[in-house]
Amino acid sequence: MKRSAGKKNQNAAPAPGGAAAGRTSSRGASTRRWLGVAVMVAVVFVAAGLVGQFVRQHKTTQLAPPTSAGGPSNLAVPVNGHAPITLTLYEDMRDPATVAFSQTYGAALAQLMATGSVDVLYRQVAGVDAAKGGTGSLNAGNALGCAQDVGSGYFTAYRKVLLAHQPDEQTDAFADKTQLIELAKKVKKLDTDVFRNCVDSGAHNIWVKDSTRDFTAADLGTVPVLTMKGIYQDADLAQTLYGGGSTTVTPKKLVSTVLAAAKAAPTASPSATPSGS
Repeated sequence: MKRSAGKKNQNAAPAPGGAAAGRTSSRGASTRRWLGVAVMVAVVFVAAGLVGQFVRQHKTTQLAPPTSAGGPSNLAVPVNGHAPITLTLYEDMRDPATVAFSQTYGAALAQLMATGSVDVLYRQVAGVDAAKGGTGSLNAGNALGCAQDVGSGYFTAYRKVLLAHQPDEQTDAFADKTQLIELAKKVKKLDTDVFRNCVDSGAHNIWVKDSTRDFTAADLGTVPVLTMKGIYQDADLAQTLYGGGSTTVTPKKLVSTVLAAAKAAPTASPSATPSGS
């Protein structure tokens, strides 16, 4: 009798809340865990997106000078080393006057740099953009900074190309970044991914804008403007040699004036001179 009852109990239906309920409870717990993981993943992606947006916004508002930039606030591209005289040329790749200056005085500047006594700082100014609208001056200035990033010598070579192919200032053709990239093909090995990405992203736009703002604040007039100062002289004391309302000098006079200043310039900082001797 007892054995019969035991068999009957083995075949009986599971009681409510038994194994089936356990499996249901296990599936529910698993679902909740996966939901929790999904929520955490979503939070991470949202946070990453916000951080990325912040970084992108930060990049568009912060100064990003080109490689080896120099001069006050790193707003210029220096050519040569640490000579006793520094010439600063403010220019605009969209301005015909910049082309005219280069054609007239380019050889004189090259002659001065060849002596080893003169450095030239090139400053990009977006003056035509401000006067006539558009973004050609800004884009070309940024592209020159991008050329400097690629390597030594590319700035000078690409600058010559831009001046030689300057479009009519009314058309603002340099507003088309593809044209700036196309012109880069005229400089051997400049048309690289680094250069293209830099031009497309406007990596040095703030650099050009800050240079333009600084030039305007200095009240130097319109580009081109060429100033001169000694290596230990404050930038505020720079002498204007060309532009800014000053009398235009001949290339020969420019060379003689700068060489005379270089000869008279001190070779050491006044602070380094021993005192009380």
